[in-house]
Amino acid sequence: MGVQIKPPHGTGPYCYRLHGQVYHRVSPLYASDQHKESYGQLYIFDSSEATEKCLSNNQNCLQHVFEKLDFILREINSFAQSYLQMHRLVQEHPTTSVKMVFLEDKNLDMRRYNAPTLCTEVAAIFVGDNGEPPANRDICVYPVGDTCQSISPLNQRCDPMTYPLLFPRGECSWNTGMEHVEERRTAKRIRVTQLQYYAYRLSQRNGFSILHSSGKLFQQYIVDAYVKTEGSHLHFLRQNQKDLRIELHRGLLDALECRAHKENIRTGKLIIMQSSFQGNPCHMQQNYQDAMAMVRKFGKQDLFLTFICNPSWSEILNSMEGVQRPEDRPDIIVHFQKRGLPHAHILLTLDSESKIRTKDDIDKFVSAELPDPYTDLRLFQIVTKCMVHGPCGTININSPCMGDGQCCKSFPKQFKDDTEENVNGYPIYRRRPTEPVQVRKYSIDNRWVVPYNPWLLKKSNAHIKDCASVKSVKYLCKYVYKGHDAASVKIQKEDALDHDEILSFVEGRYVGAPEAMWRLNEFNLLHKSHTVVRLVVHLQQQPPIVYQDGQEAQAIEQAALRKTTPTSWFKLNKNDPSAHNISYSDIPQYYVFDKSTTNWKKRQHGGQNVIGRLPVVSILDIERYYLLGIN
Repeated sequence: MGVQIKPPHGTGPYCYRLHGQVYHRVSPLYASDQHKESYGQLYIFDSSEATEKCLSNNQNCLQHVFEKLDFILREINSFAQSYLQMHRLVQEHPTTSVKMVFLEDKNLDMRRYNAPTLCTEVAAIFVGDNGEPPANRDICVYPVGDTCQSISPLNQRCDPMTYPLLFPRGECSWNTGMEHVEERRTAKRIRVTQLQYYAYRLSQRNGFSILHSSGKLFQQYIVDAYVKTEGSHLHFLRQNQKDLRIELHRGLLDALECRAHKENIRTGKLIIMQSSFQGNPCHMQQNYQDAMAMVRKFGKQDLFLTFICNPSWSEILNSMEGVQRPEDRPDIIVHFQKRGLPHAHILLTLDSESKIRTKDDIDKFVSAELPDPYTDLRLFQIVTKCMVHGPCGTININSPCMGDGQCCKSFPKQFKDDTEENVNGYPIYRRRPTEPVQVRKYSIDNRWVVPYNPWLLKKSNAHIKDCASVKSVKYLCKYVYKGHDAASVKIQKEDALDHDEILSFVEGRYVGAPEAMWRLNEFNLLHKSHTVVRLVVHLQQQPPIVYQDGQEAQAIEQAALRKTTPTSWFKLNKNDPSAHNISYSDIPQYYVFDKSTTNWKKRQHGGQNVIGRLPVVSILDIERYYLLGIN
């Protein structure tokens, strides 16, 4: 497996994270000046010699363990046997140099390879004189070159060759032809998807599991599995929508007129992603605007809670086996809740009678001080374990929060005898001087305490911090502004006609094991108490059109017959007197837009939980901007 591995800085649980493109490769049969012995090359050596070469790259491993593993794999792993067979064949033909190439055979009966027993079924073989590989083989050997060969992530041999310890017998993994069992099949879904396969593989069952007992390697496998599934999804979007373009109706008409005059005008935005694709920047932007629509209707939120999973919860510890640690089982901790531990951000709006209006109300619900150990020992223990920042600064300059000699979270805070309300949108909490207490190897006081609610903290025994500000909505959707975790960001001017949203999404990604496990389980990334209906705003003859290259005329003809949410709203106001006093942004609360007929129909129930939202329009787009103002 080739990738840039980025271990997290500072203390805390181990978290396997990677950055950039993931790929899988296999080296040539023999080492060279460019490639030292690695991967399957080691199996062509004598066992003791191979163990010695392995240990030279892994100084902390035990020799007898390596020898035992090497012996087992040579005996039961068909891929190890393949390398040995290749070695013998080359010895018989010493003038031949080889490299490995993986082939895909869609007609191959994959059930034959679930547990290969004969090495010839998966062995590497030479190409015949006519250049055609024999039938029913996945790996072939060509007499050329000495470079590494990439393995397709869709190849069923990819996992067993990348993780021989997790697939000791060379068991094949997912393939494109894998079918559901009879009782699981539906009319629309006959084959098992890559995501479904890995979700099944990662489920815990009774009995010993090599996969779930492999420690840090388990994290790597999870991350690799998720990157493969998302990569396949993005690849599908690229291949099946390569010619899919989006253009305004009027702009498309202009482009066709230019073509009629033989002007070389290209239309559209070539490679696009749906806003429904989770994690896509457009998806983040849309959800941020949804949150602001709720703020518009109900006012700013009153509480902002950050809730972080505690790996010491008894439910998690009781699920561990042997010498396992919580960080070794991201599949377990995500069921209770990226940087080692999952967390949730929660915004709450209180009713008018429960609003926090004064500094006394703030002090009643939120504390930023160490509790008295003599009156509430349990709360004191939880605060000192979960709610103490750092420490950082001069007493710990190596803390992860330090940058340019200062803490990015502005700790330690200043002592304050009283809480101050609404300072730059945030309260400044009361932190009275007190005697320092010993937390781990540091002596701390109230200046290092993260704000918390005592009742919630005791109930959950986890890191929960509280604050309230309209800026919290922006923080909640902060990925709108900074994107996914990434090592670096490059900003450049893009040609609107050559913009590739999929490539931009892939290149900047950080992926960690808990996030990967969360996504493989298809857990929701967000939840809203109200349904937000996203309305369209466009000028006459300028609705957005999605079309295939070469089908512009048909797209224009269809667009002329199709009504959009605003054009249908104008028709509704003309024909339905009860809609005269309802603004466009409020119409979803009382009517439902039927996509089949493209008409607004009166809502029967549930309107109190529906909010309409208009899109953000730049003031530079003058006509659309003032059209919003009319609404």
